[in-house]
Amino acid sequence: MNAKASLRLVGTVRHLPLCDSAVGMRIPVFIRRNCSTKTRLVKAVTQHANLCQPASTSCLSFRFLSQESPANTDEKTTQSDVKEQSSVDVSINLAKGTATQIESKIDFDDGSPLADDESVKQQWVSSRATEESNVDFYSALKRCTSPSDVLELCGSTSMNMKQISNCFTTMWETTKRIRKGQRRYERQLMLEHPNFENLCRLSMNASQRMRPEDMVYTLHAVVKLEISQRSRLVQTLLRVCQEHLNEFEEREISVLASALEIMDSSRNVDALRSGLRMLVELRMPEIRGVLPLQTMMRAIGRDAPLPLKKKLERKALGMLDEFSLPNCQHMFTTLATINLRSLPILEACSLKIINDMEGIPFWKLIHVLQACRELSYRNEGLLTAIGDYIVATIYMWQTKQVTLILSMLENLGFRHVPLLDVLAERVIQNPESLTFKDLLVTVKAYSLLNHLPEGKSQQFLNALNMSLELYLPRIPPVELLRVVFSFCILEYFPQQPLDKLLKEDILKDLLTSANHNVEINERMLHSINLCLELDKPSITKPTMALGKTAITSFTTQPEVQTALHAIVGDPSLVQHNVHLPNDYFIDFIFDFDTKQNIVVPITASQMSDNPLHVERVAVLCASMSSFALGTLHPLGKLAMKIRHLKALGYKAVLVPLHEFGRLNETERIQFLQSRIFIGKSSADKAPEMTETERNEEISNQNPSL
Repeated sequence: MNAKASLRLVGTVRHLPLCDSAVGMRIPVFIRRNCSTKTRLVKAVTQHANLCQPASTSCLSFRFLSQESPANTDEKTTQSDVKEQSSVDVSINLAKGTATQIESKIDFDDGSPLADDESVKQQWVSSRATEESNVDFYSALKRCTSPSDVLELCGSTSMNMKQISNCFTTMWETTKRIRKGQRRYERQLMLEHPNFENLCRLSMNASQRMRPEDMVYTLHAVVKLEISQRSRLVQTLLRVCQEHLNEFEEREISVLASALEIMDSSRNVDALRSGLRMLVELRMPEIRGVLPLQTMMRAIGRDAPLPLKKKLERKALGMLDEFSLPNCQHMFTTLATINLRSLPILEACSLKIINDMEGIPFWKLIHVLQACRELSYRNEGLLTAIGDYIVATIYMWQTKQVTLILSMLENLGFRHVPLLDVLAERVIQNPESLTFKDLLVTVKAYSLLNHLPEGKSQQFLNALNMSLELYLPRIPPVELLRVVFSFCILEYFPQQPLDKLLKEDILKDLLTSANHNVEINERMLHSINLCLELDKPSITKPTMALGKTAITSFTTQPEVQTALHAIVGDPSLVQHNVHLPNDYFIDFIFDFDTKQNIVVPITASQMSDNPLHVERVAVLCASMSSFALGTLHPLGKLAMKIRHLKALGYKAVLVPLHEFGRLNETERIQFLQSRIFIGKSSADKAPEMTETERNEEISNQNPSL
């Protein structure tokens, strides 16, 4: 058998110079056909021996097998000479290889036929070593606690694509766990690490061969790590994502959309966003599930064209029956992500959430409330259900969780009285349970919602002050200003916090420091000064003027003006857009004689000189945002203004514009008459009257207010 093989091999070698390069494949084919299992092992050894030959010899033989003669060959050299020389060179090389084969075969035959194939064993050991190396690498990644720890593992240039992607992802994961104050320092260490540039270069080189999943996770991590978006690394990843966009599935699209959401506009970013929107539009008919639909909706971004958003909205409306409770929760955040205020979808999802409130985790409720705020969606039924659920399960929640829910409701302007009372009772019983952040949130919420627990208001305020005094030595000036401002809205003036706030160095820092918003600080200080002047607390007043208010332009309300003129008869008896010396603005002012029940001319003298039966009426036009949701209960700043006007001798008449605008002309006149021609200020009776009015009349007209 060996003799036949040798004869055939010699014949093949003789004909090689006359054949093109494809004929060179005959040799391995012949060996595979005619060698035994043992000989195939020898073949592997032979190939190794051939590779060990000098480079010049091997290159010469392969050149003459597949190419024409070199350009620098003497022109007198004939084609037959070239072929002859080629044949000799190849014969020599193959002869050497054959000799090696024979020697290897003899050596192998001396051993046991059941002996292990050393080449296979070596390959298996290498594969096993690679697997063990990967396991060790990923185990080391899990132990990393900072980006620099990850970079210590990236010194090798032989990292595979999965390892590169996981390195960037782990760097971002470890960064998230670092305290905010330390992140900048850790980021600087990351950028200066000697292996960072190597990792970026490996990522760029491997980007074309990466799987879509690794590609988008790498881009997401790089963007989150705040690597310059103009860098070659980021731009390369963006271009590769564009090239492979059609290969992306649901997960990749979602991760890519999250990365693009926080990226600045640029040519590659805009192109990728446009491509992503086109991909969503093309795949829309294929969407069969709610979760894929929500992924596609999030992928288009906030700046997507309105027609595309409407198409997705119609698709979602057609699948409402398939929405589960988690789908409804997720739909709130999805709509907020793309800035689409779809009332039909929101109403349907709200109803399902209301009916199954117990099945929603706490943080899902927070996300729903955040989405409601971003979309300016105020569903009184949904907010009431959330508040009722927290009150019913108050034993389950920590104080910071209750204050967080309360803060979310306050941001929506919703005054949930039972929840406010329950939290107040907990604070009264244990003031020290409030952390500094919880204290700030609580004081702000109660002041802006203009609520104090009935019968326990002073106890509650004292408990809050007791908690504040624990943090007073180290409280920042701005936070001190905010909490004192909130107390003043509630007509409460704690001595120690006020004394510290009114110190000259604190005031100077608040009014001059570049680290603060000086304009906002001035407005809060001005309000505090008004409270100290008009509410007349028994406290030492500052000698310097505190702050100033911003100049606000007011627009005359024509509907209110027309109705007032119809009641008064003489328009000259009514003044409009009056600016008081203390910087309060009043829409309309007139004097009213309570004995004769008529409007009288305004005298130039002070109000204190007027007869006791003459009242100066201040008509205040307030928008819907000045009232608690679903009621005409005035919120904090409006309530403080009414209190101060009463202290100045005015009778305040409150006109809710959102309610007033729905009335016809006759009803408007009756509305104002009922508030002017009464003995008691309408502002005092407004909450009680309007809740009844809403339950009986207005709720039927617009229940979603």
